[in-house]
Amino acid sequence: MNEFDKNWNWQLNFLDEIKDILKKQSMYIVDVQVASPDEDMKQSTDFKIKITAGDVAVRIRRDTPFRDFTIRAKKGNSITEIDKLRKGYCDWYLYLWTKKNKIVDWILIDINKMRDMGLLSEQRAVIMNKDGYTGFVIYTIDELESHNCIIAKNI
Repeated sequence: MNEFDKNWNWQLNFLDEIKDILKKQSMYIVDVQVASPDEDMKQSTDFKIKITAGDVAVRIRRDTPFRDFTIRAKKGNSITEIDKLRKGYCDWYLYLWTKKNKIVDWILIDINKMRDMGLLSEQRAVIMNKDGYTGFVIYTIDELESHNCIIAKNI
């Protein structure tokens, strides 16, 4: 079993809890609008519900004391997660931390706000892993909060 499969199978243990967190935070991705009087009278519509965004990325970090948002920015010469985010993929990012295989903290990030603020397009230092093959860029919780990119959290 390769490293991806091992990590994928591990994270599957958290699917129900992740779904529960996302459902509880749906108020941030659903817009409820009052219908117009015309819509009410002619269409039997009192409220209109719009989904403001759809795609959610999830990352779970294991047993680390660090509370920051890291995105893979180097993996040999492969396309990385930051490349995908820069291209416009993903609207929300649920970032979680575990301790002894239990989710203990999480943040829900509005990736479109990060794009709008230029946080994803700026060049940042890539912190390389010990393997010398993969590297990450780091965004602090304070930085994301100062740009209003964190819309919900449990830290």
